Amino acid sequence: MNRRGAYRVVISILMVLLVPSIVFSDESEEFCETLARVNRGELDTREFPELAGHVLVAQTLLDASPDEIREDLTALRDTFGAWLNAVDGKTPMMQTFAILRDPEFAGVQGRIADYVAEQCGIRLGDGNYNVGTMASREGRCPAWPSVGNPATFNHFPNLPDISGGNYFAQRFWIGSDVPTPPGMLGVEAGGRVKLHGQYPRARYFAFHPNDEDLNNLRTVRDADLDPDPGSVNPFREIPKNEAPNYYTAWLVFDQPASNPPPNTYYVGARKNGIKPTRWVWNMLRLYASDIGDGPNSGGVPLPAVTIYGRDGKVVQHFEECEPFEVGEKHAQTDILFPVLPIADHRAVYPAAWSTSSNFDSPSDTLANADVQYLATFFSRRYGNVFIVRARNLKTANSRQGEPVSTPGTDIRLFTLCTYNIWSGSARDCMLEQELREDEDGFYTLVVSDALHRPDNLEEVNATWIDWGPYLDGQLTYRMVYRENEFARRIAFALNGGYVPPAMRDYIPRSAPCSRKRFEEVGWQGCFEDAGLEVKSAP
Repeated sequence: MNRRGAYRVVISILMVLLVPSIVFSDESEEFCETLARVNRGELDTREFPELAGHVLVAQTLLDASPDEIREDLTALRDTFGAWLNAVDGKTPMMQTFAILRDPEFAGVQGRIADYVAEQCGIRLGDGNYNVGTMASREGRCPAWPSVGNPATFNHFPNLPDISGGNYFAQRFWIGSDVPTPPGMLGVEAGGRVKLHGQYPRARYFAFHPNDEDLNNLRTVRDADLDPDPGSVNPFREIPKNEAPNYYTAWLVFDQPASNPPPNTYYVGARKNGIKPTRWVWNMLRLYASDIGDGPNSGGVPLPAVTIYGRDGKVVQHFEECEPFEVGEKHAQTDILFPVLPIADHRAVYPAAWSTSSNFDSPSDTLANADVQYLATFFSRRYGNVFIVRARNLKTANSRQGEPVSTPGTDIRLFTLCTYNIWSGSARDCMLEQELREDEDGFYTLVVSDALHRPDNLEEVNATWIDWGPYLDGQLTYRMVYRENEFARRIAFALNGGYVPPAMRDYIPRSAPCSRKRFEEVGWQGCFEDAGLEVKSAP
């Protein structure tokens, strides 16, 4: 964004916060004043869970809306309401997922944004949006028909990690009287699927089977996969040469066994282990790929897939498959969400933290079971700069040639991303190794838009991450693995638990600020203004 465009964003944001001074002369008056109250944080959502609060915001605007915008505000409310009902167990998650992924939702938000611009005089961003299609998600590998990466699905409702994160998915329909639905692979109850592939060049990979409620089943983790004879697992030990290293994993479509063989995972029952699941959504995730942040599969083909009947005979076989051809122009999503000028009710002061992977709901909703999620929320009501500071964790820099299995690290990895809940897109993401550190090993993360980016970041060893043109946003950490001692202690502390003095510096602390103030007094002055101690723990 150029400076002129950035100033337009600032003027629009000021209008959002000062809109009570505008005099309206038609039926839009009540709606615009209600929007202003919502954006000033005057709607009390303290007793509401996250998704319920979003539904309340939409309902409040709907109650004040003219007929002209009522249908789209109803769709906004009902979409988040469907999400809420699904995670509360009232609606099948798969049914809800179809609603959440409908590209028409971009049009719903776009028309709301247009109405707000025309009637309330508020326009954030460039105003562009496009309904589009899901075509970019279609992979070229028959056994892995769904592809997710920064180019294909960075939009609602995905909230993806785009710092080297790539996702490949397949769905298995467990044999019944109902024919296998389009896009799924059929397998008999009691049958098996063999996954035979190469360990990718990434700091993390795993297969994530999920039941029909989109709850996590046992994860097939990188470090847990015994290698084939003659191969080594690079997530356990440093390979002696550049030769490919293979593994073989099994998915068994039956109830979990009490003592499963190595590399064998039972996926025939729902998460509770008692009721059978009708189908399984298996996702291959890669984080922090050594190949880079764009679309890739970690420098290796996707695994071969062989489906066996319960009698042990081969039913179907798919060879290893390269998901992207060398030199190929990668598919790009044409779904584009607008910048919706509606506040995120979770942005409060002092900033709250969430350690939930799924909005504190009963359903895992395809969240990564290996990740400890940490999220905090920021708003321009409190300042156009948001600062987060903590001592950094030691990790292996595999992109610089350090093996993932390097001893002496604190944690496998963590990433940081900024999001807006309405668009569901990642504005910016980075790996922990992109964080500048001061002489004491601390990082200072500065969240702002381009116009409010402080000029002294390098001088004070701070790192910038983009807020974007939104009113507010969400900063999310993904820490691998969730049972790591540092990840557990940090999450425990953010929930109000005790942390030993030696661990306290690793707990993120945050404060709002302004660009001018940060440039004058640095993070220390901003923290003091917020009543936070500046001195680190002894």
